[in-house]
Amino acid sequence: MKVSYRITEDDYANAARFHAWRQPFARPLVAALVVAGIIVALIGIGLWAHLPIGPFVAIGLAGGAIGGAFGLFVRIPMRARRQYRQYKAIQELITAELTETGINFSTENGGANLQWSKIFQWRQSDRFVLVYPMPILFYLVPKSIARQGFDIPLLVRRLAEHVGPER
Repeated sequence: MKVSYRITEDDYANAARFHAWRQPFARPLVAALVVAGIIVALIGIGLWAHLPIGPFVAIGLAGGAIGGAFGLFVRIPMRARRQYRQYKAIQELITAELTETGINFSTENGGANLQWSKIFQWRQSDRFVLVYPMPILFYLVPKSIARQGFDIPLLVRRLAEHVGPER
């Protein structure tokens, strides 16, 4: 069944954050920054009484941890929102159709027939499914289109069968 939908600015920003968070380096990097910030903050507090440099080290590393989290939760969505406003094609009506051979996406200006064998990977959240034809390019399929009759569970099942497990 064919369904039509629009990607909203919120969808695009949330997908960008989800994409960034799911990169292999993102979670360990943010976790390492937070742990390092806490450890150094504790050491800095301990050194505060003995050395005048302790608080500066603690503040510096805690700032690094906060900066990493800021990038993921504020900067990436903010940048994605700006890109969304500039990228007029993403704001157009998109038609999606699930077929035996893959997924068809079309807009007023063109389309793509993503065959299962050409899909690099896929991921899902509670709000959407991201289908990647290459590592940094994805098609966003909002799960809300299930209300129009698009079979999201079948899409996920076929992606798992033909592409492999979610990554």
